[in-house]
Amino acid sequence: MNKFPIIDISSQIIDDFEAMGTKSKFWYTDSNDGIEYIFKSIHTQDNQGNPTIRHGEDWSEKIACEIAELLGVPHAHYDLAISNGERGTRSPNFTKPDENMIFGNHLLERTATSLNTVLEKGERCQRIELIDIILKKVIKNPPSCWVPTLNIKNAHDVFIGYLLLDTIISNQDRHSQNWAMIEDKDGNTYLSPSFDHGASLGRNESDENRMKRLTSKDIGQQIPTYVARCKSHFYFDSKKQKTLDAFLIMSLINPKASLEWLERLEEVSPEKIIDIIDGIPSEIMSDAAKYFAAGMIVVNMARVLAHKELIAQHNNKETESSA
Repeated sequence: MNKFPIIDISSQIIDDFEAMGTKSKFWYTDSNDGIEYIFKSIHTQDNQGNPTIRHGEDWSEKIACEIAELLGVPHAHYDLAISNGERGTRSPNFTKPDENMIFGNHLLERTATSLNTVLEKGERCQRIELIDIILKKVIKNPPSCWVPTLNIKNAHDVFIGYLLLDTIISNQDRHSQNWAMIEDKDGNTYLSPSFDHGASLGRNESDENRMKRLTSKDIGQQIPTYVARCKSHFYFDSKKQKTLDAFLIMSLINPKASLEWLERLEEVSPEKIIDIIDGIPSEIMSDAAKYFAAGMIVVNMARVLAHKELIAQHNNKETESSA
């Protein structure tokens, strides 16, 4: 596979800095194609405002983008990019000028208020029980780009694909501002495409730790144990869920859509995954990082598919009870 290009945007004129986050994110209108993009640098600030580098956040975002494409998950597109020596990604704006994007935290607040429910503080507010209601009652439509299939038709159906993607790449950052609803000028509401997947694939591990895990005979150090610890930002019964568990809980609520997503996953071969990872230029992703990321994805795919029979059984019971 050809290497993904690293697009130099150093000569582009900044339109505005992103309101959410630091000045490591800015919008610009590309002088070559006229498209509005957001650039996100891996050079950013920590919670105390000190300069820091989120190593690997560019290649992890690009790999996640390409895997989403393989699965057919609606997603923001990401290119590898560089601006004045700072690596990062660029992504075209997926909202139209007359559309508003309403993030999950606001949707959770609205829903809790309408149900006269006390909303927990911080990420504990992101309860699957509330998200289930939002996806069924508030967000009326799937992403506008989505073509309905036999079992994936609405926002709830599509969101299961987002949780599947999170599990496959061990994405630990699907917090309440990393999913959203889009509302157009006529009041129609749509699930936004999936976005911001950079906190995945062990991107912040050192090569030394990666190689230790790849070669260790200690089960506790190996990749299956490593990915099994991956936690999400979702809560169920007041308990923080791991990425796989969040997917499974939502799958048992909606098994038909989940099964179709798993069928899509079965079509993704390890060779396709390796081709994507090999497409990342070696100057920004080491061989150790590539081996480790590939191992994580293949192991996660097997972990998810191991639960297909359970979901199928639950689907059969639902079908029988409704007959």
